[in-house]
Amino acid sequence: MPITSFNNFTDGLQPDERSRGHFITNTNLADDRLWVPYAEGVWFQPCLINVTTGGFTVILKGLPGASLGTHYHVGTVRGYTVQGHWRYLEHDWIAEPGTFIYEPAGEAHTLVITEDSPEPAIIFFAVEGGLIYLDKPVDGGFAAYEDGFTMLEFTRQYYREVGLDVSELDRLVR
Repeated sequence: MPITSFNNFTDGLQPDERSRGHFITNTNLADDRLWVPYAEGVWFQPCLINVTTGGFTVILKGLPGASLGTHYHVGTVRGYTVQGHWRYLEHDWIAEPGTFIYEPAGEAHTLVITEDSPEPAIIFFAVEGGLIYLDKPVDGGFAAYEDGFTMLEFTRQYYREVGLDVSELDRLVR
């Protein structure tokens, strides 16, 4: 889960080990081991970790009724719904397969997979910069912070725990 206090974070790579060039990666939505637990009923698979901007790109999976805490982004977010239904409690729309969303920086919202979603939601998110979790939805204070560095460390820890090749994550660092 997101950090709640600040430390020094690094991608752990030497400058000559870090690639800035073109790359592709393949996700495997059917391999349960690759889904990194993030919140109750919510997982992600990383696609890109941007250590220049602190951003990250993930495929997010959430079970019907699952949610993420109220948070806001310090940069823009782009999302695309692959399957399932989800929404932000603060808005009246519901994202379904094919829905694209653009979020400007600074809006607080609470992501919820709808209870009546016919299947787990699968959403592609490209996050520019970090996100700040709030301790309550209205007039909330700082509860936690997440960015590309924390996502990378969190994912490395998970890979170690389940015996996955941590060096596979190094290819995602830009």
